Amino acid sequence: MSGLVTADGSPAGCARWLRALPRRTPAKRLLARAVLRRALDARDVRVRDAFGLVYRVPILRDTIALALLVDGMYEPRLLRFLLSRLAPRAVFVDVGAHIGSLALPAARAVGAEGRVLAIEASPTMVPYLTENITANGLRHVIVEPCAVSAAHDPQVSFDEAPADRSGMGSLGRRFDRPPVFVAAETLDRLLAKHRITRVDAIKVDVEGYEALVFRGARRILDGPDAPIIGFEFHAAAEARVPGGAVGDAQRVLLAHGYRLWRLADASRRRPPLPRVLTRGFETIVAMKPGARCAS
Repeated sequence: MSGLVTADGSPAGCARWLRALPRRTPAKRLLARAVLRRALDARDVRVRDAFGLVYRVPILRDTIALALLVDGMYEPRLLRFLLSRLAPRAVFVDVGAHIGSLALPAARAVGAEGRVLAIEASPTMVPYLTENITANGLRHVIVEPCAVSAAHDPQVSFDEAPADRSGMGSLGRRFDRPPVFVAAETLDRLLAKHRITRVDAIKVDVEGYEALVFRGARRILDGPDAPIIGFEFHAAAEARVPGGAVGDAQRVLLAHGYRLWRLADASRRRPPLPRVLTRGFETIVAMKPGARCAS
Protein backbone atom coordinates (compact mmCIF):
# COMPACT_ATOMS: atom_id res chain seq x y z
CA MET A 1 0.00 0.00 0.00
CA SER A 2 2.99 2.32 -0.43
CA GLY A 3 1.37 3.77 -3.52
CA LEU A 4 -2.03 3.94 -5.16
CA VAL A 5 -0.67 4.73 -8.61
CA THR A 6 -0.39 1.96 -11.19
CA ALA A 7 2.26 1.70 -13.87
CA ASP A 8 0.05 3.52 -16.37
CA GLY A 9 -0.53 6.34 -13.90
CA SER A 10 -4.19 5.70 -13.10
CA PRO A 11 -5.52 5.21 -9.55
CA ALA A 12 -5.32 1.60 -8.47
CA GLY A 13 -8.26 -0.73 -8.10
CA CYS A 14 -11.67 0.67 -7.16
CA ALA A 15 -10.31 4.22 -6.95
CA ARG A 16 -10.27 4.24 -10.76
CA TRP A 17 -14.02 3.96 -11.14
CA LEU A 18 -14.62 6.33 -8.22
CA ARG A 19 -12.80 9.01 -10.15
CA ALA A 20 -14.95 8.25 -13.19
CA LEU A 21 -18.07 9.22 -11.24
CA PRO A 22 -19.05 12.90 -11.62
CA ARG A 23 -17.71 14.98 -8.74
CA ARG A 24 -21.24 16.05 -7.80
CA THR A 25 -22.50 12.48 -7.51
CA PRO A 26 -24.58 12.44 -4.29
CA ALA A 27 -22.59 11.11 -1.32
CA LYS A 28 -19.58 10.40 -3.54
CA ARG A 29 -17.13 11.15 -0.72
CA LEU A 30 -19.00 8.87 1.69
CA LEU A 31 -19.04 6.15 -0.95
CA ALA A 32 -15.32 6.58 -1.48
CA ARG A 33 -14.61 6.24 2.22
CA ALA A 34 -16.74 3.10 2.39
CA VAL A 35 -15.17 1.49 -0.66
CA LEU A 36 -11.62 2.43 0.30
CA ARG A 37 -12.00 1.81 4.03
CA ARG A 38 -9.18 -0.75 4.15
CA ALA A 39 -6.79 1.66 2.48
CA LEU A 40 -7.67 4.89 4.29
CA ASP A 41 -4.99 4.51 6.93
CA ALA A 42 -2.25 3.91 4.39
CA ARG A 43 0.56 6.40 4.97
CA ASP A 44 2.94 8.04 2.52
CA VAL A 45 0.73 7.08 -0.39
CA ARG A 46 1.41 8.34 -3.90
CA VAL A 47 -1.56 9.78 -5.76
CA ARG A 48 -1.72 11.08 -9.33
CA ASP A 49 -4.06 13.98 -10.04
CA ALA A 50 -6.10 14.84 -13.14
CA PHE A 51 -3.14 16.78 -14.59
CA GLY A 52 -0.74 13.83 -14.35
CA LEU A 53 1.09 15.27 -11.35
CA VAL A 54 2.15 12.86 -8.61
CA TYR A 55 1.93 13.64 -4.90
CA ARG A 56 3.12 11.87 -1.81
CA VAL A 57 0.44 12.36 0.84
CA PRO A 58 0.80 11.71 4.57
CA ILE A 59 -2.32 9.55 4.93
CA LEU A 60 -5.05 8.65 2.46
CA ARG A 61 -8.00 9.48 4.72
CA ASP A 62 -6.94 13.14 4.79
CA THR A 63 -9.53 15.28 2.98
CA ILE A 64 -7.04 16.70 0.49
CA ALA A 65 -5.46 13.33 -0.30
CA LEU A 66 -8.83 11.66 -0.80
CA ALA A 67 -10.00 14.47 -3.08
CA LEU A 68 -6.91 14.07 -5.26
CA LEU A 69 -7.51 10.34 -5.47
CA VAL A 70 -11.23 10.22 -6.21
CA ASP A 71 -11.75 13.57 -7.98
CA GLY A 72 -8.33 14.21 -9.48
CA MET A 73 -8.05 17.64 -7.84
CA TYR A 74 -8.71 19.52 -4.63
CA GLU A 75 -10.96 22.60 -4.60
CA PRO A 76 -11.66 22.20 -8.33
CA ARG A 77 -13.73 25.37 -8.73
CA LEU A 78 -11.05 27.60 -7.23
CA LEU A 79 -8.29 25.77 -9.07
CA ARG A 80 -10.02 26.12 -12.44
CA PHE A 81 -10.71 29.81 -11.77
CA LEU A 82 -7.06 30.47 -10.96
CA LEU A 83 -5.77 28.43 -13.89
CA SER A 84 -8.01 30.39 -16.25
CA ARG A 85 -6.11 33.50 -15.16
CA LEU A 86 -2.58 32.10 -15.20
CA ALA A 87 -0.94 32.28 -18.60
CA PRO A 88 2.63 31.19 -19.38
CA ARG A 89 5.21 33.39 -17.62
CA ALA A 90 2.70 34.42 -14.93
CA VAL A 91 3.52 34.59 -11.22
CA PHE A 92 1.43 32.76 -8.63
CA VAL A 93 1.68 32.85 -4.84
CA ASP A 94 0.16 30.06 -2.72
CA VAL A 95 -0.15 30.97 0.97
CA GLY A 96 -0.91 27.77 2.82
CA ALA A 97 0.40 25.50 0.08
CA HIS A 98 0.16 22.25 2.08
CA ILE A 99 1.36 19.40 -0.21
CA GLY A 100 1.05 21.51 -3.36
CA SER A 101 -2.40 20.53 -4.63
CA LEU A 102 -2.91 24.02 -6.10
CA ALA A 103 0.70 25.18 -6.41
CA LEU A 104 1.74 22.29 -8.65
CA PRO A 105 -1.02 22.65 -11.27
CA ALA A 106 -0.38 26.40 -11.22
CA ALA A 107 3.31 25.77 -11.83
CA ARG A 108 2.44 23.59 -14.80
CA ALA A 109 0.20 26.38 -16.15
CA VAL A 110 2.74 29.21 -15.87
CA GLY A 111 5.53 27.11 -17.38
CA ALA A 112 9.25 27.19 -16.80
CA GLU A 113 9.41 30.93 -17.51
CA GLY A 114 6.81 31.67 -14.83
CA ARG A 115 7.24 31.54 -11.08
CA VAL A 116 5.36 30.04 -8.17
CA LEU A 117 6.01 30.94 -4.53
CA ALA A 118 4.62 28.15 -2.33
CA ILE A 119 4.48 29.12 1.35
CA GLU A 120 3.75 26.56 4.06
CA ALA A 121 4.11 26.98 7.83
CA SER A 122 3.70 23.36 8.96
CA PRO A 123 7.10 21.72 9.57
CA THR A 124 5.39 18.37 8.97
CA MET A 125 3.97 19.36 5.57
CA VAL A 126 6.99 21.21 4.15
CA PRO A 127 8.91 17.99 3.31
CA TYR A 128 5.89 16.65 1.41
CA LEU A 129 5.54 19.91 -0.50
CA THR A 130 9.24 19.99 -1.36
CA GLU A 131 9.31 16.34 -2.43
CA ASN A 132 6.24 16.75 -4.63
CA ILE A 133 7.75 19.76 -6.38
CA THR A 134 11.00 17.90 -7.02
CA ALA A 135 9.28 14.68 -8.12
CA ASN A 136 7.38 16.56 -10.80
CA GLY A 137 10.42 18.47 -12.08
CA LEU A 138 8.98 21.90 -11.28
CA ARG A 139 12.20 23.81 -10.76
CA HIS A 140 10.50 27.21 -10.99
CA VAL A 141 8.63 26.70 -7.71
CA ILE A 142 10.12 28.37 -4.63
CA VAL A 143 9.26 26.96 -1.20
CA GLU A 144 9.16 29.23 1.84
CA PRO A 145 8.78 27.28 5.12
CA CYS A 146 7.18 29.94 7.29
CA ALA A 147 3.92 31.47 8.43
CA VAL A 148 2.68 34.62 6.71
CA SER A 149 1.50 37.38 8.99
CA ALA A 150 1.20 41.15 9.41
CA ALA A 151 4.75 41.55 10.75
CA HIS A 152 8.09 39.80 10.84
CA ASP A 153 8.54 37.56 13.89
CA PRO A 154 11.39 35.06 14.22
CA GLN A 155 9.28 32.74 16.36
CA VAL A 156 5.53 32.25 16.55
CA SER A 157 3.49 29.38 17.91
CA PHE A 158 1.97 27.12 15.27
CA ASP A 159 -0.64 24.44 15.94
CA GLU A 160 0.04 21.30 13.91
CA ALA A 161 -3.07 19.43 12.82
CA PRO A 162 -3.56 15.65 13.04
CA ALA A 163 -2.51 13.69 9.96
CA ASP A 164 -6.09 13.10 8.78
CA ARG A 165 -6.77 16.87 8.90
CA SER A 166 -3.31 18.03 7.97
CA GLY A 167 -4.52 21.10 6.08
CA MET A 168 -6.00 22.63 9.24
CA GLY A 169 -2.82 23.68 11.03
CA SER A 170 -2.82 27.35 12.02
CA LEU A 171 -1.45 30.07 14.25
CA GLY A 172 -4.40 29.55 16.58
CA ARG A 173 -4.86 26.75 19.11
CA ARG A 174 -7.36 24.13 17.96
CA PHE A 175 -5.93 20.70 18.69
CA ASP A 176 -4.78 19.18 21.94
CA ARG A 177 -1.17 18.90 20.80
CA PRO A 178 2.04 20.65 21.86
CA PRO A 179 2.61 23.70 19.63
CA VAL A 180 5.67 24.05 17.44
CA PHE A 181 7.49 27.29 16.73
CA VAL A 182 8.04 28.71 13.26
CA ALA A 183 9.16 31.99 11.77
CA ALA A 184 6.55 34.45 10.54
CA GLU A 185 7.12 36.84 7.68
CA THR A 186 5.10 39.37 5.73
CA LEU A 187 4.19 38.64 2.16
CA ASP A 188 5.77 41.91 1.03
CA ARG A 189 9.10 40.93 2.59
CA LEU A 190 8.99 37.45 1.06
CA LEU A 191 8.33 38.88 -2.39
CA ALA A 192 11.18 41.36 -1.98
CA LYS A 193 13.47 38.55 -0.83
CA HIS A 194 12.88 36.67 -4.08
CA ARG A 195 12.85 39.83 -6.22
CA ILE A 196 9.27 39.28 -7.27
CA THR A 197 7.84 42.63 -8.32
CA ARG A 198 4.67 41.44 -10.05
CA VAL A 199 2.14 38.84 -8.94
CA ASP A 200 -0.77 37.76 -11.12
CA ALA A 201 -2.74 35.65 -8.64
CA ILE A 202 -2.63 34.72 -4.96
CA LYS A 203 -4.41 31.94 -3.09
CA VAL A 204 -4.71 32.23 0.70
CA ASP A 205 -6.00 29.54 3.05
CA VAL A 206 -4.67 29.95 6.58
CA GLU A 207 -7.57 28.86 8.76
CA GLY A 208 -9.03 32.24 9.67
CA TYR A 209 -5.83 34.30 9.74
CA GLU A 210 -6.21 35.64 6.20
CA ALA A 211 -6.53 39.25 7.42
CA LEU A 212 -2.98 39.09 8.84
CA VAL A 213 -1.68 37.93 5.46
CA PHE A 214 -3.29 40.88 3.70
CA ARG A 215 -2.11 43.38 6.31
CA GLY A 216 1.44 42.33 5.55
CA ALA A 217 0.95 42.69 1.77
CA ARG A 218 0.30 46.41 1.42
CA ARG A 219 2.95 46.96 -1.23
CA ILE A 220 1.70 44.29 -3.60
CA LEU A 221 -2.00 45.05 -2.96
CA ASP A 222 -1.50 48.74 -3.73
CA GLY A 223 0.76 48.15 -6.73
CA PRO A 224 -0.14 49.10 -10.30
CA ASP A 225 -0.88 45.48 -11.24
CA ALA A 226 -2.65 44.28 -8.09
CA PRO A 227 -3.15 40.51 -8.19
CA ILE A 228 -6.37 38.56 -8.32
CA ILE A 229 -6.90 36.83 -4.98
CA GLY A 230 -8.79 33.70 -4.05
CA PHE A 231 -9.19 33.05 -0.33
CA GLU A 232 -11.21 31.09 2.15
CA PHE A 233 -13.76 32.81 4.35
CA HIS A 234 -14.83 30.73 7.33
CA ALA A 235 -16.78 32.66 9.95
CA ALA A 236 -16.06 30.19 12.76
CA ALA A 237 -12.32 30.21 12.01
CA GLU A 238 -12.12 34.01 11.92
CA ALA A 239 -14.07 34.20 15.19
CA ARG A 240 -11.25 32.28 16.89
CA VAL A 241 -8.57 34.84 15.96
CA PRO A 242 -7.55 36.80 19.08
CA GLY A 243 -8.36 40.49 18.74
CA GLY A 244 -10.00 39.99 15.36
CA ALA A 245 -13.53 40.20 14.03
CA VAL A 246 -15.38 38.07 11.51
CA GLY A 247 -15.03 39.63 8.07
CA ASP A 248 -11.69 41.32 8.75
CA ALA A 249 -9.96 39.81 5.72
CA GLN A 250 -12.68 41.20 3.45
CA ARG A 251 -12.48 44.63 5.10
CA VAL A 252 -8.72 44.82 4.56
CA LEU A 253 -9.09 44.09 0.86
CA LEU A 254 -11.96 46.54 0.45
CA ALA A 255 -9.77 49.21 2.04
CA HIS A 256 -7.17 48.52 -0.65
CA GLY A 257 -9.70 49.11 -3.42
CA TYR A 258 -10.68 45.52 -4.14
CA ARG A 259 -14.14 44.25 -4.97
CA LEU A 260 -15.31 40.90 -3.65
CA TRP A 261 -17.28 38.06 -5.19
CA ARG A 262 -18.37 34.63 -4.18
CA LEU A 263 -16.35 32.30 -6.37
CA ALA A 264 -19.40 31.11 -8.32
CA ASP A 265 -20.45 34.70 -8.99
CA ALA A 266 -16.99 35.78 -10.13
CA SER A 267 -16.91 32.94 -12.65
CA ARG A 268 -20.27 34.05 -14.05
CA ARG A 269 -19.43 37.78 -14.12
CA ARG A 270 -22.15 38.68 -11.66
CA PRO A 271 -22.10 41.85 -9.50
CA PRO A 272 -19.73 41.92 -6.51
CA LEU A 273 -20.86 41.36 -2.92
CA PRO A 274 -22.86 44.30 -1.63
CA ARG A 275 -21.55 43.87 1.90
CA VAL A 276 -19.01 41.97 3.98
CA LEU A 277 -19.95 38.36 4.69
CA THR A 278 -20.05 37.53 8.40
CA ARG A 279 -21.67 34.09 8.41
CA GLY A 280 -21.00 30.70 6.96
CA PHE A 281 -18.26 29.51 4.65
CA GLU A 282 -17.37 30.75 1.16
CA THR A 283 -14.50 30.87 -1.25
CA ILE A 284 -14.13 34.55 -2.09
CA VAL A 285 -12.48 36.08 -5.13
CA ALA A 286 -11.05 39.60 -4.84
CA MET A 287 -10.25 41.72 -7.89
CA LYS A 288 -9.66 45.38 -8.58
CA PRO A 289 -11.57 47.14 -11.35
CA GLY A 290 -9.89 46.41 -14.66
CA ALA A 291 -8.15 43.24 -13.46
CA ARG A 292 -7.12 41.10 -16.40
CA CYS A 293 -5.57 37.73 -17.10
CA ALA A 294 -1.81 37.34 -17.14
CA SER A 295 -0.09 37.76 -20.48
